[in-house]
Amino acid sequence: MKILVPIKRVIDPSFKVRLKPDHSGLDMAYMKMVMNPYDEVALETALQLKEQGVATQVLTVSCGTDDCVETLRTTLAMGADETLFVETRYAMSPLVVARLLKAVAVREACGMVLIGRQGMGNDGNQVGPMLAALLGWPCLPFAETLTVEGTNVRTRCKTDHGSEVLEAALPALVIVEIGLAAPRYLSMPNLMKAKKKKIPGVAVETLGVDMGMDVTVVQLRSSPERSRGVMLPDAATLVERLRTDTRII
Repeated sequence: MKILVPIKRVIDPSFKVRLKPDHSGLDMAYMKMVMNPYDEVALETALQLKEQGVATQVLTVSCGTDDCVETLRTTLAMGADETLFVETRYAMSPLVVARLLKAVAVREACGMVLIGRQGMGNDGNQVGPMLAALLGWPCLPFAETLTVEGTNVRTRCKTDHGSEVLEAALPALVIVEIGLAAPRYLSMPNLMKAKKKKIPGVAVETLGVDMGMDVTVVQLRSSPERSRGVMLPDAATLVERLRTDTRII
């Protein structure tokens, strides 16, 4: 079985994001870009399944500009068998990304997709469910544990009332939580080997995907600053404020 792991390149979560003066987008100057942490966990999970003999190959794929190539090299250094770069020159909505990933999954005859719960950039959690719907596969969301037994995959996820165990037949898509696995450290020899490997690319036109954008980003705004707290003399005053001040509701 071949496992597909989509990889997104995001701004390092430790960096403070700034907007352009005209609010047309993010100011990317001096921003450090890294592999999306959720996708890194998904890749580690796929590698562990391969080591257990459940999977035979791990394929990583990224959609975007040439900068994604270096992130894909990191996946090879971690242990991915193959990687694929889908070159696009413009912004894509989650639905367009899901269409591209579906084309890759069908073309590569993948039996499972492991995808991070969300991208650290927009926290959308949209691509995974959309991709499962397009493929017609079962979707197991927010997986905190994952086991594969024969042709079935089983996961456990947290809910508002405890835990929930989900099971589905392969092929299936699993949306991975951040705590499912701890990504392995990269060794210098593997990093040097990955630098010498060629990253195959595929043109969007060859995938036959509808690239129509149904969503357009009009403007980005920072969240309004929170007002300073107010010191109250006693509990009775607090109760009165809660009862009468409509701004608190």
